[in-house]
Amino acid sequence: MKKVFKKKTITGETGNLEKEEVAEVQVETALQGSDLKQEEKEFESFFSEVLKKLPQKTSTSVLNAYDKSKEQAEKILDKSKNQFDGIFDEFLEGVDEEKRKKCHKTVHAASLTAAIIGCSPIPFSDAFLLVPVQLTMMSRLHKIFGQSWSESLGKSLSRELIVVGLGRGAVGNILKLVPAVGTVAGAAINGAVASTITESLGWVTVKMLNDGEDIFDQAMSFKGQFNTLFKTLQNSSKPSNKK
Repeated sequence: MKKVFKKKTITGETGNLEKEEVAEVQVETALQGSDLKQEEKEFESFFSEVLKKLPQKTSTSVLNAYDKSKEQAEKILDKSKNQFDGIFDEFLEGVDEEKRKKCHKTVHAASLTAAIIGCSPIPFSDAFLLVPVQLTMMSRLHKIFGQSWSESLGKSLSRELIVVGLGRGAVGNILKLVPAVGTVAGAAINGAVASTITESLGWVTVKMLNDGEDIFDQAMSFKGQFNTLFKTLQNSSKPSNKK
């Protein structure tokens, strides 16, 4: 009887442990689901705001190709996540974890939006279509940190950093896609460039705001950090490009 009782007790404890483990998994899954919903909500809000800032014909082109472009863009971001996460972690060392989580939703929404635009077959488009994406992103990041934001200064800085990221000769051509000529491979490359520039810009903004720096008063530092981070990301992706 003693053995039977002991066995039952152990079984009962094991059962309780299993229930606790299941409960923990359910809670974790629920939290992840909640985060995904918040991320999706942020993206929808962000994307809608950017569309309003784009020329009407461009917005129409982006919307017409939305499903296909978004699918391509999400693949690009999944790939870059594996390549770049370690670099961003190192770059953002010392940034408040809670702030970083809040900012991630905005930076991710901006990167995805930029990649979608980059993957969209927009006739005669150029890299400066990324400016509304980046302005929206930087404005929202400043709001998270409770800092004031200047749209006009931000526009000037954003355009300048796009030139830095792409090279002066590439601006105006890097995102150019004529529907009859554009290929899936070409779209993917453009989407990757667009998202990388945007994500770099976003995390440099986060780091400087976290450190109490003003990106306009210290524009040289901002440009320098962007240039360094962007080049690091470019170099990290070179081996995979050669394969």
